[in-house]
Amino acid sequence: MKIPFKCDSVRLTSGYGKRVINGASDYHKGYDLVGVGSKEVTAAVGGTVTQSRIVTDKSNLTWQWGNYVTVKGDDGNYYYYCHLASRAVSKGQRVNAGDKIGIMGATGYVYGAHLHFEVRKSDGKTAISPEDILDIPNKVGTYTKKVSLDDDLAVLVKHKVITTPEYWKQNAGKLQYLPELIHNMSEVLR
Repeated sequence: MKIPFKCDSVRLTSGYGKRVINGASDYHKGYDLVGVGSKEVTAAVGGTVTQSRIVTDKSNLTWQWGNYVTVKGDDGNYYYYCHLASRAVSKGQRVNAGDKIGIMGATGYVYGAHLHFEVRKSDGKTAISPEDILDIPNKVGTYTKKVSLDDDLAVLVKHKVITTPEYWKQNAGKLQYLPELIHNMSEVLR
């Protein structure tokens, strides 16, 4: 699961596809997401920033996105991060998965702070469901990324907290609360 926030949980408030908003039916071309515990929006995939701007001219429908960033992913798809309170990247900049894009906000046409995350094919026009990219089901709810013990131990080794991950892996199941302690330490270091 990829969560485009600096946290391990996200709430999907509006999915991809047909929906009714303010009594009007429309087709929602992305996911509306709220980071649980973080407002910092991060890149879902690596690529190059093609847009980092705000459009205020209401004759241009893009004004509805408010502050937004577009990344052309290394896979050829375009990734849109919309309604940001602030942007942390510039046009032409290279980003890697997990890099900070900006801060979740409520700019443009919104009813509350969230991230509108949209994916389009390489033609820049054809929207595709974010479900396959993020591995987050297209259903309203809260989703948590599962982090393995191996992932947590790798973080502790990287930061030189431990040097023998094999020992900790062998003993994690034998001592009460040790897996939680390892996970909590690695989360702080992440």
